[in-house]
Parts: sequence; structure tokens; C-alpha cells
Amino acid sequence: MNNNTTSGSGGGSDGNNDVVNWVALVVSLVALLGTFAQVLQQYIASAAGYSNCGESVMGKWHESKKRRFRATELRFEVQFETPVIFVCPPGNDKGPLPGQKIHFVDGTRDSLRDTRSLSREDEAAQQKTLKERRVHTADNERASWVTLLSQLQSMEKESGEWQQNYYKLNPPQSQPLPGFQSHTLAVAIQAKKRSWDTMPTGVKKPYATTTMCHLLEIAAMMGIYWKEFDRSRERYRAEGNGYFLTGTNVPELGLMFTFQIYGKTRFQENRVIPVDEVKELCCGFVSTLFQEDNKDRRRIEFPNEDPKDLSFLQLGSTREIAETMVLIECNTDTANYFRSDETKHGHLFPVPFELLGMLGKTLRIRNSAFRMLPNPTPYVWDKNFFNLRRLIREYWEKIDDSDITDIPPIPQIQQLKEDAEMLVGVLNADKKSNTPGYSLPLLNALHDVLDRCDAFLKGKETDRDLVRMVVREHFQEVMRMINDKGGAEGDTDGKSTRSGEKATAERFDELTAASPERRQEAFMELYFFKVLREVRKSAVTSYRRRQTTHYAPSTHSREASVVDNTIEGKVEAPSPSASGTPSRPISPVPTTPGVEKRQSDQLIPTVHIHPPDPVPQQYLGMDITTSLDSQAAAIWCTLVLRMLCWLLLHDFNKKDVQIAKSELLGSRLPVYIA
Repeated sequence: MNNNTTSGSGGGSDGNNDVVNWVALVVSLVALLGTFAQVLQQYIASAAGYSNCGESVMGKWHESKKRRFRATELRFEVQFETPVIFVCPPGNDKGPLPGQKIHFVDGTRDSLRDTRSLSREDEAAQQKTLKERRVHTADNERASWVTLLSQLQSMEKESGEWQQNYYKLNPPQSQPLPGFQSHTLAVAIQAKKRSWDTMPTGVKKPYATTTMCHLLEIAAMMGIYWKEFDRSRERYRAEGNGYFLTGTNVPELGLMFTFQIYGKTRFQENRVIPVDEVKELCCGFVSTLFQEDNKDRRRIEFPNEDPKDLSFLQLGSTREIAETMVLIECNTDTANYFRSDETKHGHLFPVPFELLGMLGKTLRIRNSAFRMLPNPTPYVWDKNFFNLRRLIREYWEKIDDSDITDIPPIPQIQQLKEDAEMLVGVLNADKKSNTPGYSLPLLNALHDVLDRCDAFLKGKETDRDLVRMVVREHFQEVMRMINDKGGAEGDTDGKSTRSGEKATAERFDELTAASPERRQEAFMELYFFKVLREVRKSAVTSYRRRQTTHYAPSTHSREASVVDNTIEGKVEAPSPSASGTPSRPISPVPTTPGVEKRQSDQLIPTVHIHPPDPVPQQYLGMDITTSLDSQAAAIWCTLVLRMLCWLLLHDFNKKDVQIAKSELLGSRLPVYIA
């Protein structure tokens, strides 16, 4: 019995021990699991920045994020992809990242997928807004470059759809509507792998990368105009078309820009022409009609070099405009007019726009409706104070006026009369079109006239030096008359009259007192009765002096006058001038044997005087003075019509004013978009 009792007592003790052991095992397992979970949590927590790469921040780009375990450091590294944004032609196959595929922003579904962007409609639906393009104030956690990519896609899509509708509203055209491949300016991206380990301390969101020049170009394409661009204080602010762009310096990184939407956006007739020359206009450079199309232009070198010819003009600031006047060989007074804040720089509109219209390259894409360009000048383009259409009508009346004796009856003048008459008819038809103001027949007609003007100005029958003389004398005379307070020289009553008609304006100051209906007529009367006469006379005189006077020309001349003539050690005598008048003889300079020997030993070149250029073919068999007068008048009339057509074919936003930044043309300074 005792044994049974003892045995029973022992069994109960063993049972209690088993329970205790099981409880201890469970507690140990729980502790082990807790420890393991704590260790695992610490490893996972070592993946810093993973939560900052979510869909709410990066949109579809969040799919690229991943953790990578670094065994040597016993931690996880967060890797992700962000875009490198740049601007190039659609056919470009070389990007900043070698070997990476380039995706272009063209507004199509394929482009949305490749760039991992959302269309404006998809983004609005995702944000659960009531209306498309409504301002969002609750999605500030999203990276601004995600919104930028979405807006760039919408820009291409909306402007393309608008142009298709515009094309349908106009009469059937022989040429097709230009598509995306006809553009020479497009936004492209490449995906770049990044690590959160390299993120600066103060940056909490992944950022996109671009360069300063590409940022300026993208801002111009989207209709964003710079209001503040202070590099000394690192303050940058631009706004326009419902967008807001600000920039500041971030320690350990560099310039960081933030893109925001603050209002409604629109990409229709206000869309900037997608051409490569927009890159230059953003920084105040202008390509001219004399630029060679096959010229290999390396823009990154331009800011460090002064322009040597009329291929480019710098108009980004009053100082640069003054230097451009020196480039076209204007006198010092004309350059000083732009250096001074006390002088006037405009008549109906600022004079630099006149230079832009006379020499600027035609940038509109054939058969396209886009006309907007970035303003390369520091002046406001406000069309409320003048009417370009009326100016063209007044031009036609003046060039067809037989009372104006300064207009010669030569073939080029007859062509200009026909072009002006044709334009007046197209302008009248434009009022009755479905798209008044910018109908396709009108734009194409302006484009055709510009092509014919360029063919004349660049043709073999036109002397390039005479063209330069006419341009120079025109702006010298216009700027003098704008700032002349004493009236015209040689006038006793301050007015000149046409036979049997009322007096015409003698100074540009009188245009401000003219009524809007009379203003354009007075302007053209002043140009044809005053400016043309002075320009023709001064240009011909200067041209003949340059052709007949043997001197060392400037660096802008096509031929040098100084050659190495140390072997002969003599100065050649000039030949007779083109006009038949002997040139002024050069007095012989007496030399001594010792001086001559020292010069020879030092290899000092002597002056070699070239004979004058041969008389152009079109002047042979004619009186040279009469022919030059006719040619100069034809060049001036062509330049004036070209100016009117160029300014009517292209357009600028009056809120867009150039802030001097010419040295940033082609700048590859890295900047970042938050």
C-alpha cells in the first residue's frame, strides 16, 4: 500500500514537472521569437528611406524600389530609380547615361508607360478630385518631379489635339499636319539607379536630375517666365501658365528646384514652337537668317566667345544689345543709347524687336499653328500700342506710291509690291476664317514671303556688305531720330510735306500723339519719307568709301588687310577704285638701312594693301551710283517687310521678359528637382 502511495505521489510530481518544463519551453520560444523579431526588425529598420519611396511620393516610380542586403555591413540598403531629364531632338540616341534607353515625352500611352507617368485625367482620378486640372493642396507629400512629368505629357497631348482640330478648321492643305517627329525640341528621360545612402541629410524625398540649361528650356516650353534669377543670393523664381517654379541651394547637394501647380494650365495657341533654337532664345541669343544650316554649333562655347559675324545676335540685356550694335558696326552714339537709362529705346515698339524681325531666323514649322517663342530681349512685347496688320497695309500703300521717288522701279521692288498686295488680301480673308488671327493660309503666306526675302538677302546678286551697311545705317538713323529733340536737320519748319497733302511726322515723338487709326500710317510715312532717304544715302556713301579707301578693315570684314610681306619688304600700290576714281596715294615712308635690317631681324610684318573688291556682276554696264542707290533701297524695303512678316508670324507673351543669363547657354551645371 505504501508503495502504491509513494508511486502515486511520484507520478503527480512528474506531471507537475512536465507542465513546468512545457511552460518554460513556451516562454523560451516566445522569448526567442521576440528576440528574433527584434533582430529582424533592426535589420529591416536599417533600410533607411524605404518608406520615403512609396507610391504616394514617387507615383509609378515606386515600383523600382527594393532592399538589398549588404552582408559585409549586416544591413539592408534601399535602392530605387529616378529620372534624368534632358532636352534634345526626337531622333537623338545619345543621353547623359551611356547605355541607358531614352524615353521621349510625346503624350501617347506608350510614352506614359515608358516614363511611368500619369496623364492629367488619370492623376485627377487618382487624387479623387471633382474637376480636371483642379488645384491640389493635399498631395504635398508627392515629389514635384512626378507632377512635372505628368504636366509635360499633358503639354504634348493637349497641344497635339488642339493643332489637329485647328488643322481641320482650315481649308484642305496640300501638306500634311506636322507630327512629333517634325519637332527639333523634345523632353526625354533616362532612368538612373540611386541609393538612399547617398541622399543628403536635409533631403527627405527622391529627386530627379537635370542641368541648368535644360531646366531653362523646359520652363520656356511650358510657358513659365522668370521673375527672379539672382545667382549671387541663390534665389530663383518663375511663374506662368498656372505653374510656379522656385529654386534654392541645398547643402551637400546644390541647386534644388520645386515645381508646383497653382492655377489652370493651357497648351493651345500659346504652345512654344518646339524648335532647337528655343535653347538660344532662353538665354538671349538669336539665330539669324545668315546662319548656315549645316554649321556645327557648339553652344557651350558661345558664352565664352564674342560673336564674330551676323550668325548670332545677343539681345539678353541692354549691355548686350549695345555690343550687338557694335557688331553690326554702328557708331558709338547708337551703342550708348542702349547703355543709358535716360534715353529712349522704342517707337511703336522697342527697337530690338525690329532688329529681331529684320535678321531673325524663321522658326515656325511649316504648316504648324504654333507661333509662341521665348522673349530674348529685356523689353515687353505689348501689342496693345500698335497693329502689325495695319502696318502691313500701310507698307503696301507706301511702296506702291508713285510719289515716293526713293523707291526704284527694279524687279525686287516689284516683287515686294506683289507680296504686300497678296498679304493684304490674305489678311482680309483671315478675318472671315474659322480661326481669325492665325489662319493657316495667313501663316503659310507670311512664311512664303519670309522665304523670298531671305533668298534675296542671301542671294548671289545681293552684296552682303551692302546689306550690313543698310542695317547699320537704319538703326543709327532710327535711334538718332527717337532721341532727337531738336527736329530734323535742315528743316526750317520741323515738318516735311507731300505735294498737295498734309504734313507727315518728322520725329517718332509725334507718333504718341497720333490716334490709333492714324498711328500706323504716320509710322510708315516717317519710315518711307525720312528713314529710307537717309539710310540709302548714308549706306551708299559708306559702302563706296569702304570699297575705294584702302585701310585695315575691322575683324568683321571678310578679307584681311595685313599679310606677312617681310620677304619683299615693301608696300604695294593700290589699284584704281571700282568707281573709276583713283584712290588716295599712299605717301612713301623713308627708311634707313639700319631700321630696315632690325625690322627684318624681328620678323615684323608690313602692311599689304589689297586692291578693292571687283564690281558685283549686277552693277556692270550701269552707272555705279544709281545702281547702288537702287540696291540699297531694295534691301531696306525688303528688310522692313521681313520685319513686319516675322513679327506677325511669331509671337511673345507680354509677361515674358528676358533676365540676363547668356553665360548659361549650354551650361551643364547639375540641378535637381525635388
